[in-house]
Amino acid sequence: MVIHGATAVPQRFYDAWAQHLADRGVRVLTYDFRGIDRSRSVDLRNDAVTMRDWFDDAAIAQRWLSDLDPDLPLVAVGHSFGGQIAAAITPPADGIVLVGAQGGYVGRFPAPQRYELHAVMSLAIPGIARLWGYVPGWAGLGEDLPAGVARQWARWCLSPEYYLSELPHLRGKLARWEGPMLALSFTDDTYASLENVEWLLEHFAGAELEHQRFAPHELGLGSVGHFGFFRPTSAVRLWSIVDRFLARFGGPAVQAVPRDFTEAILADLSYGRA
Repeated sequence: MVIHGATAVPQRFYDAWAQHLADRGVRVLTYDFRGIDRSRSVDLRNDAVTMRDWFDDAAIAQRWLSDLDPDLPLVAVGHSFGGQIAAAITPPADGIVLVGAQGGYVGRFPAPQRYELHAVMSLAIPGIARLWGYVPGWAGLGEDLPAGVARQWARWCLSPEYYLSELPHLRGKLARWEGPMLALSFTDDTYASLENVEWLLEHFAGAELEHQRFAPHELGLGSVGHFGFFRPTSAVRLWSIVDRFLARFGGPAVQAVPRDFTEAILADLSYGRA
């Protein structure tokens, strides 16, 4: 399993869930996109990486994992932006899990949020990138973001076709991907409106798609949002859903989640995603 992360979210955020999977015998790869956390190799003011380049990062990571043992089935997990690219890269995965994956067009958010997001994408992000040479994490994104990534992302979010406005060839790639796909979305996810989630899912014409959408109270949780699936505090209610999906590929049977997540919960809190 390879985990393709969300925009400005470091690979360490996925450690608790990756460890859960590894403990059950799943080989798991996490990584950082160029310019993020441990893949930040130069001063971001001098980093020319774009969001389009992150597709190449994802493909390299997925190919590296696949080449370790080509006979093992490969499942790609895409969180948010990671879900937008999971079916658009090669080698193709045998199965895909989407968590909070969506198109980013601001016009598919409810009012007044759509107006706030329009101002952020059309004014705030380009302005901050121009002023600082990158978008600092304190601006609300989590990690520092290279300027080229931030500008391209902002342009996409202002277009009804999102990234297809600049990368139209991806339309065919998404439609041609075939295999089981599990999409998870949540009613309190303010980063992924239902309209944007459905916009993305409509492009997977060849997939055996199962979309499960939950309200937090249905899971016995106070909130899930955009990041809650990966929180150790959500493990008992949510991780077993993916465990069952993995069983299709010969994964281990669903097992009880270990009870003691104290260390992982503290790490989650320190990152600020709790």
